[in-house]
Amino acid sequence: MQSKGKYLEFINSVKPLKSFKEEIPPPEIDYLKKDSWAAFPGVEGFHNLSPDISSPNELKKFDVFYIHPTGFFGTKWNEDIDSESASFERTGSHMATQASVFSQTCNVYAPQYRQATYYSFFDLEGNGEAAQDLAYQDLSKAFQTYLRKYNKGRPFFVAGHSQGALHGQRLVHEHISNQSIKELFISAYLIGYILPLKHFDDLYPDLKISTSPKDVQTIISWCTGIKGFQRGRAHSMFWTPDGWRRESMEQPLVCQNPMTWTEAKNWQTNNDNIAIRLKSTNLFLTDYYATKHTHSKLSIEKIDKLSFQSRYSKNFMIETKGSLIDKMKSFTIGGDLHNFDMTLFWGSIRKNVQDRANAYSK
Repeated sequence: MQSKGKYLEFINSVKPLKSFKEEIPPPEIDYLKKDSWAAFPGVEGFHNLSPDISSPNELKKFDVFYIHPTGFFGTKWNEDIDSESASFERTGSHMATQASVFSQTCNVYAPQYRQATYYSFFDLEGNGEAAQDLAYQDLSKAFQTYLRKYNKGRPFFVAGHSQGALHGQRLVHEHISNQSIKELFISAYLIGYILPLKHFDDLYPDLKISTSPKDVQTIISWCTGIKGFQRGRAHSMFWTPDGWRRESMEQPLVCQNPMTWTEAKNWQTNNDNIAIRLKSTNLFLTDYYATKHTHSKLSIEKIDKLSFQSRYSKNFMIETKGSLIDKMKSFTIGGDLHNFDMTLFWGSIRKNVQDRANAYSK
């Protein structure tokens, strides 16, 4: 899926066969059961992986409610949770490469959910929006269960990537902003999905856009591309309290450089940063047509001898350059580094989670 032509061909090939209303939704999920969570404190999982230091599997002082990105490419609107499916395995890979960034500081609560299929982002007939609503219903229920049964008064982060960030935006609006639970809210890392500045105050009237590495009760976001990458004609579905709409991806957006956690426009590095890659015993992640779980063994490792820089660009994205980025270009579609929004900055994010948690405690 490296050329735009093949990418469009793939999108059309995974279009659901029926309308949303014609489908029977998958069974609801019971979040009182531990196996309804892709990551749960005290349960060994890929979220505990690290490229350098081990993270003790003991209860910590802080939590993160993490929402994984899209891993379902089926021709139904929502995923039926199946532990033998390829999408279930992809969720495991997201625990390894994304949720793991929080495990040194936080107890990781990552719900399984009836995620909307990948095609839902391209649908213009309302089916995709309905599929996203169903997915969000699960996450809303999971978060309420987390607060009621599991949180026990601990300060917490919210985090998500891509579809996970889209749902995270809505969840912070409906369950945290202007709610008493806000007192325990540290910050939200809502990465890899647009958050237009023009909607920020309506969504989060009592929260702030992050402007420093240690501020709290803030929203953090970015999307990543190679130097010069643009999304001039692209639009994306976006949820507001008034309903769904399509928004341009080239407009003023919430964005911070995860090397500095500011809007610094000069090229930056960060001595705490570690870029990682996923290691597996087969190449299941590159096969978006796969339907079965391969039971691959997963690990994450630090990328050595290749470096990069990043900066806040004029089109409200993070652009990157360097020897590592040169190696990665062939894995992108036109220079979009969406799939690497977190793995490129893994070490910097890990350190920042610790810094914000400590700042909250003071």
